[in-house]
Amino acid sequence: MRPRDLAMILVSFCAMIAGAFSPWLAGPLAPLPRLCLMVLLYLGFLSVGTEALFIHARLIPRPLAALVAMRLAVLPLLAFAVFEAGLPGFALGALLIGASSVGVVAPVFSIMVGADTALVLAAALITSLLLPLSVPALLCAVGTVMDHLRPGTLQLPADLSLSGMTLSLCVTILIPFGAAFLTRRLPSLTASILKRQFPAALVTNGVSILAIFSQYSEVLRQSPALVFQALGAACLLGLVMMAAGVLLPSAMPGDRRLAFLISYGTMNNVLMLIVSMEFFSVTEALMAAMYLVPLNALLLWYRRRAQAWGVHEA
Repeated sequence: MRPRDLAMILVSFCAMIAGAFSPWLAGPLAPLPRLCLMVLLYLGFLSVGTEALFIHARLIPRPLAALVAMRLAVLPLLAFAVFEAGLPGFALGALLIGASSVGVVAPVFSIMVGADTALVLAAALITSLLLPLSVPALLCAVGTVMDHLRPGTLQLPADLSLSGMTLSLCVTILIPFGAAFLTRRLPSLTASILKRQFPAALVTNGVSILAIFSQYSEVLRQSPALVFQALGAACLLGLVMMAAGVLLPSAMPGDRRLAFLISYGTMNNVLMLIVSMEFFSVTEALMAAMYLVPLNALLLWYRRRAQAWGVHEA
């Protein structure tokens, strides 16, 4: 693993620990998680380039459509079914995290292991833009079906506003996308920002995690069992996502299969963490936060799959 990747992981976990033991930061840092996420999304959109959305959608329409459908519909439903059968207390969290967009770090992982990065880039952009509609629609559909099959199973908050969630997601995603689109009209400014992208992302990510964990400091210290349960649930979700890779056709080129696998396991869990903080309970928020562990650990599995599928690693 490269020094930059190790630095990102180290900063993330140090911020987790610092936040857990700094409850006095909860109030002053409360607005920062969403702002930090918007900065990270902006940097991701800026580095990818909105032009990639149109170029790759035209060049690889079928694989891209299949990947988007898997990420936003099939995989979250699979995760919900598995958790509902074995770990129902975290089923809603699995549905939310599983339904998230492809994470902005996915293209980085893709480059590192030699996957089809063009496909990952396009999937990250499209799933992010569709998310404000796909998540509320999925929750509504699952809630309706479960109310008929097993009333009260999904346990959505009584005051949950799906329209409010849509608006919240639109603000969080579309503003950075629009800002990145406008910034790329100025090549010199874009180049200047991208030169400083990594340190900016490192600091922003660390501040965001520090702010998030400080808000849950009391829960983390008073209910350590819940923390370990959330970590176990997050790791199980990662296993479910990787198990779905078995269904990938063997005739598919290795670099493309790897792109699907990376997109399955690398989602924007921080976005779902913020959504959980705003609309759901501490259980869903903790599970989203703890997914940072399998998200980074899965890089080792991607490397093993790259070797098994004959993909040249970067």
